[in-house]
Amino acid sequence: MTHAVAIVPAYDRADTVGATVTALRTVPDVLDVIVVDDGSSDRTAAVAAAAGARVIELARNRGKGAAIAAGIAASGAPDAYLLIDADLGRTAALAGELLRPVALGTADMTIAAFESPPGGGGFGFVKGFAARVLRAETGLTLAEPLSGQRALRGPLLRSLELADGFGLEIALTLDAASRAASISEIEVGFSHRPSGRDLSGFAHRARIGRHVYRAAASRIGGPKTIYLLIASLVSRALSSRRPASRKRGRDVHAALRRLRLWRPSWPQWRLGLRQGLGSRLKSRRRRTPSEP
Repeated sequence: MTHAVAIVPAYDRADTVGATVTALRTVPDVLDVIVVDDGSSDRTAAVAAAAGARVIELARNRGKGAAIAAGIAASGAPDAYLLIDADLGRTAALAGELLRPVALGTADMTIAAFESPPGGGGFGFVKGFAARVLRAETGLTLAEPLSGQRALRGPLLRSLELADGFGLEIALTLDAASRAASISEIEVGFSHRPSGRDLSGFAHRARIGRHVYRAAASRIGGPKTIYLLIASLVSRALSSRRPASRKRGRDVHAALRRLRLWRPSWPQWRLGLRQGLGSRLKSRRRRTPSEP
């Protein structure tokens, strides 16, 4: 039997944390559910405790990375961990599917892929950027590179230095891969509440993007992170213009290398970008009216 601990970071989630905890307590091998109340202003801590969780309350909001670190510090030394968001509600009962490969020893870390409800979420730029970083650095092609639903071997998670805030997930994958850990992505039927396409939703995603960039840059270096960020921007711009440009989006790495943007110093990067954009503008002016 595997001794697993579920850690649930929660901020103002009194509406869903109770159902999430209740569902996690039904998962085989999960012997403890720790909810880390990350400075909530509502009844998150009280609801979680009433549902049977062990609750850690942080005096102020410190971000997801710090909340997970607090949960690990209070967990002892379990064989495995489940990292579960507080908004999964009853679908958190499916976490056993995520834990099973880790318990069986066929994976060191599993990542859940699941669909968001229609009409929610943003336009996928931050997720695309994270996926590009992980593909370039680890060779992994992940559908949900920033998924917060994960299972990890206990010794592996305890050995990693966690990133701050929402940089947690990309840093976990980069650091685990650097230690030759086996990483698998699994489709699980979780359901959660995505942020909307309103001002607060976009502000939230901008904050996630900033944290993801910082976590990536601290691990692979600023110049390479900037390169991959530009590659994502170019790929997104080309793919949004017309379907035929998707192939060109996939070739963006080669294009940027021709512009000498691969691992440059800052002066070389600036010069290469200026020269590359100038050449592109000239080529556009040379097009005939019949060209698409």
